[in-house]
Amino acid sequence: MFKTKTYALILESQGFFKKALEIYKELNSTKDIQRLSKKREVKEVNILKLKEFENINSNTRYEFEKYLKEIKWI
Repeated sequence: MFKTKTYALILESQGFFKKALEIYKELNSTKDIQRLSKKREVKEVNILKLKEFENINSNTRYEFEKYLKEIKWI
């Protein structure tokens, strides 16, 4: 398997922070390591919880933003 920055970004977007961080370290991508290390201070993203907000609308937007703040994503 090729370990590229693009692959690491895909892993990161899917919530696989640990694997993404390993790739960034192998690539010596200091900026990405620092950025992701800050994100890893929060809980791993619960993909199933995010699925609850799949069809976001004006009624569910508040709950979605509240959840993102809880996990310190925003």
